[in-house]
Amino acid sequence: MSVCRSLSKNLGKSLVAGLFLSLAGAASAQAGSLNLLTWEGYADDSFVKPFEEDTGCSVDAVYVGSNDEFFAKLMGGGGAYDLISPSNDTTMKLIDAGLVDPVDMSKVPASKEFFETFESPAWLSKDGKTYGVPYAWGIIRIIVDADAVDGTPDSLAFLWDPKFKGKLAMWDDIETVYTAARYLGIEDIYDMDDEQLAKVKEALLELKPNIRKYWFTTSEMGTLMQGKEVVGGNSWEETLLKLKEDGRDIIDVDPKEGRGGWSDSWMIAKGASENECVYKWLDYVSTAKVQALGHKVTGFGYANKNLVGELTPEEKESFETLGMSDPETLKTVSWWQPVKQRAKYLEIWNQVKAAQ
Repeated sequence: MSVCRSLSKNLGKSLVAGLFLSLAGAASAQAGSLNLLTWEGYADDSFVKPFEEDTGCSVDAVYVGSNDEFFAKLMGGGGAYDLISPSNDTTMKLIDAGLVDPVDMSKVPASKEFFETFESPAWLSKDGKTYGVPYAWGIIRIIVDADAVDGTPDSLAFLWDPKFKGKLAMWDDIETVYTAARYLGIEDIYDMDDEQLAKVKEALLELKPNIRKYWFTTSEMGTLMQGKEVVGGNSWEETLLKLKEDGRDIIDVDPKEGRGGWSDSWMIAKGASENECVYKWLDYVSTAKVQALGHKVTGFGYANKNLVGELTPEEKESFETLGMSDPETLKTVSWWQPVKQRAKYLEIWNQVKAAQ
């Protein structure tokens, strides 16, 4: 009898334990998880924690340092990720390779509040399908100290003025190749032939005497401007804002030839559409409130035009100073695109930097 009671007691414990584990497993499965492959700042606790609490979806983020990593990691085993956030010069490469699923935008109602530019951008569209939800964006700023120029330049040509010998700094990036192409009036700067690239190289060599330094990080450019080692060049928004906060009179040039710009979008990794947390995240991060939180972290522009209403008066002033709440600003941007001869572009850029 005592043996039977002991067996019965142990069996009861096992059933209870099994039931507990089963319920825990069910709760876990119901809550779900979301694996992001993204840029630093795109999975900040300020908006990730509320999402986890509201949805029960746990979020895990792996950060990348370049757009090339998105393609490489998905090719190497995309099943490890649910959502990725590449830039617009990489999105079509992922779409063409079949590494991402189309997005059902009806499940992202917050996208109805997007700027017109981001309603159906070419870099996310193929065969009538949409393959991503626009998120953050930015413009490559052309800046110059107001004391160094007469009036406000309206063309990139001022960068080539001999009076700026040794007084400019330009980004050590393919974007500076694009800048020279815009200056020359080349129509399709992302698909230049060899003859056009030769002309761009010549223009960059003509510009080189004016270059004190090719900067690699925004802090470098900021330091050069703050120390008055240079009077202008190209930069990011944060450099421009910091200089203005320090009381510097810096002109944010809006050249008639246009400025470069990027847009990052959330894309669904192949096969991840069935994850119930995917569309919860896509709609959540598309809302004005959450994108305003994102702006506080990164300083970037965001797709939802209503986010400005979620900013403090000080943040709103800075945002509007950059023109990032004005849809007309977006029309002046030469948005990054895939470059077929990217290796050739980079070869020319490296030759320019190495030239004496």
